[in-house]
Amino acid sequence: MNAIKNKLFKVVLFFSLTFFCTSVQNSMAEPEKYRTSPDPVAVMADGVLVRPLGVVSTVIGSVFYVITLPFTIPSDSADTARQQLVEYPAWFTFQRPIGNFGHRYKRANIIEEKRALAKSLEEERTKEKQKDSQATPPPPPPEVVQ
Repeated sequence: MNAIKNKLFKVVLFFSLTFFCTSVQNSMAEPEKYRTSPDPVAVMADGVLVRPLGVVSTVIGSVFYVITLPFTIPSDSADTARQQLVEYPAWFTFQRPIGNFGHRYKRANIIEEKRALAKSLEEERTKEKQKDSQATPPPPPPEVVQ
């Protein structure tokens, strides 16, 4: 009798654990669809581990950028080296949303956008200066008759 109770207990325990384990996984998977903020574990890992490593990476990248300047200036690739060794690690560390690791692959090239904007502004200023220099001078003031 004791052996039958023991087997029955084990079977009931097995099926109940199986049922609850599968139902917990399904219920845990549901909130992911509705989550609008990053995962709290990702935020903690980002703040405690990744951001400090990003600061170190930015500093090391800056050192390597300075070391490679004698080679990158003659080959006209100093901008590329600065982007990859300094600007991207700095962006990843200081401007990326916390806990959002996938965002780095989706971001537009902010530096190139800033350069394009600066170039277009400079072109507009040049055009305005050309218009001003080509414009006819204002007529002289009328003479006062006394």
